[in-house]
Order: sequence, then structure tokens, then C-alpha cells
Amino acid sequence: MACYICEKNDLTEILDLGNHPPPLILLSKNELDDKSEPLFPLKLFFCENCGLVQLKDAVDPELLFRDYSYTSSASVSFKNHLHNFAKYLVNKFNLTKNDLVIDIASNDGTLLEGFLPFEIKVLGIEPSTVAQLAEQKGVSTVNDFFDESIAKTILEKWGKAKIITATNVFAHIHKLDSLMKGIKLLLEDDGSFVSENHYLKDLVEKLEYDTIYHEHLRYYGLTQLVTLFEKYGMDVYDVERISTHGGSIRVFSCKKNTHKITSNVLSLLEEEEKMGLTSKETLFSFADRVSQNKTELLSLLNQLHSEGKKVVGISAPARSCTVLNYCKIDSSLLNYITESSSLKIGKYTPGTHIPIKSDSFLNDEQPDFALLLSWHLQDSIIPKLRQNGFKGKFIIPLPTPKII
Repeated sequence: MACYICEKNDLTEILDLGNHPPPLILLSKNELDDKSEPLFPLKLFFCENCGLVQLKDAVDPELLFRDYSYTSSASVSFKNHLHNFAKYLVNKFNLTKNDLVIDIASNDGTLLEGFLPFEIKVLGIEPSTVAQLAEQKGVSTVNDFFDESIAKTILEKWGKAKIITATNVFAHIHKLDSLMKGIKLLLEDDGSFVSENHYLKDLVEKLEYDTIYHEHLRYYGLTQLVTLFEKYGMDVYDVERISTHGGSIRVFSCKKNTHKITSNVLSLLEEEEKMGLTSKETLFSFADRVSQNKTELLSLLNQLHSEGKKVVGISAPARSCTVLNYCKIDSSLLNYITESSSLKIGKYTPGTHIPIKSDSFLNDEQPDFALLLSWHLQDSIIPKLRQNGFKGKFIIPLPTPKII
């Protein structure tokens, strides 16, 4: 397969995490004995020409996204983030009721819901079944995958958008060329496309290899995003680093020469160059640290198991699938995983088949240790669980396994 951005065939393998199931296709008890659970290679590659870090194997999006167990509103902190983001955009761009905001892969409509109090026109595009939840909130939603063809249909019915957003999805869409053409087609001449993506610099520095899974086809640095937008006659004119998902970047782009490029862009590009973020040597070093983490985490869990300690997991986000399957952590090491999402409780983790139970089990059974699989949210999760009565110790898996 060629590089998603420059279309060259000069890809070098950086990291092989093995064969993994799709991260959010949870199993029912009846499906545990089904030998046909799909597994796909999870390998990270580096483009020698443009420096893009990417997966080479793309899983059918129909399999990944049609029957989806993730909702943006499930996490209170992320719901607040999206609503604050909406207010931020209203103020930054002086949006009015005459403006249209389009959100690509709008999920349950949480982001667009934040625009409704301002009486701004909104439209979501969401392929999964959770689009129904958005409609119930009053968020108009096209229940389909976004591409150039869908963009043409939207243009005829809705017109052009002042703002197009894509939060944690811009790296997911396989047909990148069609995606970019669709965005440019729908964007007003002075409009802005605003994306939020997990950030390659954070991934490498914080050893966030759990953000590598089949939904994430590309792992962006700002350098590669500038190259991508230039290819389609667009500028990256501003950028902000934000804390969501363990470290992300919010990128503002526009049609060529319609917005002044800020110093933020140049500063971050310089940071990436100094770090060697477009160097495969930096990425090979990252891969070595990933292997070391697996050894250390398994050693800790096996030690606790040999001492007769009861260990469970907390939360089953998509990123947990990578850690569990790569490290081969199953129900012999974690008795169960607790969750607050009704879409996940009663199911089993893909690949490792660990039962998912209600958060209430944590307080009722008081296990000795809890592996925090949403470790990037530890500052908000741990105080809440303590307040709810959990007395055990926490295991933080990344970047270095530790007990707190």
C-alpha cells in the first residue's frame, strides 16, 4: 500500500503489535466460543518520503463503525470538553444563526448539541447506529460515511459551512483523498476546518502505544498535516495543543491565503524538528520502549497473581484493546473490567475475553488492585473512585507501570 499523503511506496515497518481484533466489537457470552472472531495485523509504518506514521492494513469501516459501542457523552469530562469547544468556536468566529456548522463523524451529537443554545444551524454526518441518539437531541444527522459524494448531496440541500469539525476522526477515514475533496467542497471561502487529533509527539514522548489501533490509520505530527493540506490548496493557519486523549492537537485550516498563519504553527514545527519527530530513528527508539513496557507490565501482573492478589481492570475504551491483546492480558490476570457504559456492561473484551461488569462491583468486592486502562484520565478517575469508596491500589500501565 502507498502512503496516505504523498502516495509513495517507500514505507518502513516501525512496530509490530501482532494480530488484533477491532477494538470496540465487544462480544456476548454466546459469542465467546465462536472461532471466527476477526483478527487483523496491527503494524506501524513510517513513510521515508513525507514522514507520515501510519498503518498499512485498513480494516473495512463497515466492520469498525456501523455497530459502534462508543458514545461521546459517556465521559462527563469529554462531554464538557466538546461543549466548551462549541462555545469556543462560536466566540472565536463570531458565529450567528445564519452560519452552518458541520461535524464529520458526529457520533451521538454531543459537540453539535453545544451549538444549539446559540441557534446556530448544525448538521452531523455519522455512519453508526448512535446517530439515532443525535437525532433525539435535535441534531440533524446524515447517517452515512462522509466522502466527496456525500458532500455534494449535502451541498445541494444545506449549502456551504462556515465551520467544519472533525474531532478524533480525521485519522480514521480510509479514503483520505475523497475526505479532503469533500471538506474543501463544503467549506465557505473564508470558512475553517477544525480538527482534533491524537498527537504523534505526545504518543512518542508519553509512550502512548495504546492509541495505536485499527480505527487510527494515521498518526499525525503538524509537519505531515501541513504537507497534506498544501496538497489540496489549503493552509494550516493555527494550532493548539490540548489535553484530550492523553495529548492532542487542535488544527485550524482554510483555503489558501484566506487566514493569516500564526506563530503557533511555526513554533510547533520547530519543536517537531528539534525532537526528530520525522526521523525513523526516533520511532525505532519508541518501539524499543514499547517492548520494554510489555515486559514490565506482565512481570508486575504475574507477580501479583502469584501472591494471590485479586486484580481487576477499570474501563474498557478502545485503547485498552491494544494493551490487553499486545501484552496478552486475559481473565487469568484480570478477573473482570468495570465500566459505566450500559453498551459495554455484560459483554466481553475483544480478543482477550475478559468479562465487563458494572462499576458497582469495584466497591462491592473491593479487589486488591485495579489496572486503570483509561490511565490518561487518572487525575479525574482516581479521586472519583476513592470518593465512591474503592480502597484498593491502582496500577498505572503507561508510560512506566507503577502502583499508586
